[in-house]
Amino acid sequence: MLINAAQVYSLLGSNKSLVPLLVKDSFSSLGMVTSSYITGKEEGADRLIDEVGTEIVWLGGVPGYKWLFDKTVFKLARLDSKFDARNLKNKDIFQKTIEYAPDDKVKKSIQNIESKQQLFKKLAASKFLVSTTLAIASYIILTKLKQKYTKKQIEKHLIDEFNTQKARTKQQNPPADNKNQTTAPAFKSLGSVAENLAYNSVKNMWIVDGAITTERLADSRSPQEFFGYAVKEGFSLCFLYYAGGKIQSLLENRALKKHNRSIALESTILENNYIKKIFSDGSVKDSFKMFDKIKSASLKNSKTQKDALELYDFLHNNPENAIVKTAKQAKIITSYKGTDKIDTRAYIDLEEIEKLKNSLEELYKQYTDSRKKGESTEEFFKSLKKLKRSAVITNIGSCILALGVLAPAIMLVKRKLFDRDSEFQTKREIRDKLVKEGVISL
Repeated sequence: MLINAAQVYSLLGSNKSLVPLLVKDSFSSLGMVTSSYITGKEEGADRLIDEVGTEIVWLGGVPGYKWLFDKTVFKLARLDSKFDARNLKNKDIFQKTIEYAPDDKVKKSIQNIESKQQLFKKLAASKFLVSTTLAIASYIILTKLKQKYTKKQIEKHLIDEFNTQKARTKQQNPPADNKNQTTAPAFKSLGSVAENLAYNSVKNMWIVDGAITTERLADSRSPQEFFGYAVKEGFSLCFLYYAGGKIQSLLENRALKKHNRSIALESTILENNYIKKIFSDGSVKDSFKMFDKIKSASLKNSKTQKDALELYDFLHNNPENAIVKTAKQAKIITSYKGTDKIDTRAYIDLEEIEKLKNSLEELYKQYTDSRKKGESTEEFFKSLKKLKRSAVITNIGSCILALGVLAPAIMLVKRKLFDRDSEFQTKREIRDKLVKEGVISL
């Protein structure tokens, strides 16, 4: 399936998607590997294995292990892994998921969960714990294997280098013919070293990333490596999870104050012809009125579940409502197999629906104000598209600059300008060990 520009910008601007993390971390890895190769080939190779391997485990580990858990444990238990356990929190909402099930197959699968609720809850919790634990364990194993591989490669390189230099010296200074001359001691055997290597997804990454950071710092082979990891991990935790949201808020406030444009909605909504149509013909106002009738303004603090149930019913019974349609475009509501029906196995965050409605209402007011000033519909949405895309690029670009340029530069400057010996410390320690053991000599 082809992906258009609006979908790309939506993914890059989403705080719930793994795509921005992948893009930022890829540039971070590129910068780190490049700066490591500047200081030495062995360190560069070591960093390359570390960065690529970590990225695979970090971004692919949890989803991969969850998929495996679904295909084995849930399948053996004969339970539908696509059902979101959060739907079980409210027994009335749970009954609605059965009532509004898009077909008999889904209905039967939810009814089966109804009779095995405790088992399903335990499996859902286990899936999170097992997948996260296995991802962390995979990284620890990767680190140990990487360090062994690097050690063996450096040892081999140093010994080859020593043998080559020794052969050159021997050619330049041939020994005298002396029968009583003692022969050089034989090299010690190094032995064989094993070489074999191996509900909010973003928030799930916090745990894995936190464990990776802890492991990297705790398992650093030298103060030099510890400093490098401290810089990298500090920048990563800041610009992967925290700074992006703050930059986004600043850019949204700037667009609002300077241009009277709300760019909080995703690009897939703002660049869709549907929103232009409902704004230009005014039909969106009827959708607002219908929505307001269900009294969902205080869902979070509601003492009863009446408001939540009314809103849940509304979403299923009014597929043509603008808020419902845009919620599907924003993936707040999951459609069932490309139909207009809602997949009731998926969880619907009703507070997100309210936020969406408020954002649409705010944007429509800005649209009507601009029309009064003589701005056309095309001009309004063109400026909106430009501001939104610019904000996404600025946000991603700022984080990439910090992670892929600034952090590696700090590490490189310290090594080249402030350290008396900028050589890869692990290589130096291995050389000293080989000399001490008599394997090589300086």
